[in-house]
Amino acid sequence: MSENGKGIIFGATGFIGSQVAHKMTKKGVKLILHGKSKKKLEKLDDDLKQKFNSKQTLLQGDLTDKNFFSNLFNIINSRFDYLDFLMNFVGKFERLSPLTNLTNKEWEEMVQININSFWKILKELEPLLKRSAKPRVIFLINDESLMGKPYQNFFNISQVMKKVIGEIFYEENKRLKILTKIIKIPILNSGITSRISAKKKNKKNNDAIIEKVIVSAFDNRNSKLFTNLD
Repeated sequence: MSENGKGIIFGATGFIGSQVAHKMTKKGVKLILHGKSKKKLEKLDDDLKQKFNSKQTLLQGDLTDKNFFSNLFNIINSRFDYLDFLMNFVGKFERLSPLTNLTNKEWEEMVQININSFWKILKELEPLLKRSAKPRVIFLINDESLMGKPYQNFFNISQVMKKVIGEIFYEENKRLKILTKIIKIPILNSGITSRISAKKKNKKNNDAIIEKVIVSAFDNRNSKLFTNLD
């Protein structure tokens, strides 16, 4: 990715999102960083300023709020006239539980965040991607969680849905040259996947995976839909 590139990261205040934001800011990429929490966004902003003397654009928004999506295109368009890439690292999975032990509120919230928001973001921002010379959309999935496993309920469901949404968007937009990449990463011991990881914390290993995510996302030699990280 060129230092002149422009992109947006949804879920930038989460573990993966914040790590990617740091590494891409270091490379000089211009970013819009989304997060639900104003406090976490401001902390991320302060960290980037302190480490890289760089100011990125912040986008606070609750993905369960319908008004957020109705204004999303205009908000982004007022800041960037095009998007070279869209990275979506949003995810919600709070607890291991039998499937039917989830409350109606928990289920509906996870559907909105883990499924509906992915479609709505693509729908609203696709016009800005089409203005780029080499646009791309990047999703992450945990390949080993594509099968239903006991107590992992919506985490497994969300992985399958992201895979399917990515596959459809890839096929439908090949002629428009919007490159979709689904990067398969292992279960990490940080972030939401820490709830199902039996591994001890290994910061060095996590850092290496995040670096591979960025390299894979912008590898122009590989236009395949799926990329496996070893």
